Amino acid sequence: MESIADRATGAKVLEALRRSLRVDWRDYAALIPLKEDGSPFAVLIAIILSQNTNDKNAIAAYRRLRSMVGVRPEDVLSAPREVIEEAIRTSGMYRQKAGAIIGAAKAIMKAGGEEALETLPPEEVRRILEGVRGIGRKTVDVFLNVTRGVDVFAVDTHAQRIAWRWGLAPRNASYEKVSSALASFFRGQDLGEAHRLLIALGRSYCTARRPRCRECPLREVCPYPSGESRSAGQVEARG
Repeated sequence: MESIADRATGAKVLEALRRSLRVDWRDYAALIPLKEDGSPFAVLIAIILSQNTNDKNAIAAYRRLRSMVGVRPEDVLSAPREVIEEAIRTSGMYRQKAGAIIGAAKAIMKAGGEEALETLPPEEVRRILEGVRGIGRKTVDVFLNVTRGVDVFAVDTHAQRIAWRWGLAPRNASYEKVSSALASFFRGQDLGEAHRLLIALGRSYCTARRPRCRECPLREVCPYPSGESRSAGQVEARG
């Protein structure tokens, strides 16, 4: 299958997406605490809450937790678990997520407190967080990119689907292969911005069912579906 990389550079794709899609930090769970609270642990909480749900539900749960309990490790560890669970119920899987949030708070305090998230080497932070039940690579990738600017491409369902449709990775490729393929395609660009733009693209055009290919801002360069005719537009995009 032909790849989008045969038709356009990552920089040109991002340029087209920026022109066509609205990306507001208030729509992304991971960015709410970064902008409103400036706390790395709060960012981690919001990312955990966004697992297997939409950002709207995660943001609502985050704000309720902040109001009822607080979003510092000390706040979480001093609150009854049932209060935490009730606060985050709207995010779904609230028992598992409460366990992950509490586990993260314990691990972070053991590592030296919230400051450790900002001062320890990123790979050490990864080791600590991935050792907590309920926190996987995607959660840590989003966290490290948002809070530390680490060049990693977090892969959610939108990114997975788009990478396949763009011909960058096989349909059932592993998380690591998809992440590496997208990071390579967008090399030299802001990977966090690219990730958020792919989420916006997946929500608005490149949907799982009935994708709006004819209206998509990348219709001239996207190889999906194969056989779609292209006009001179993709030549400009490739330069």
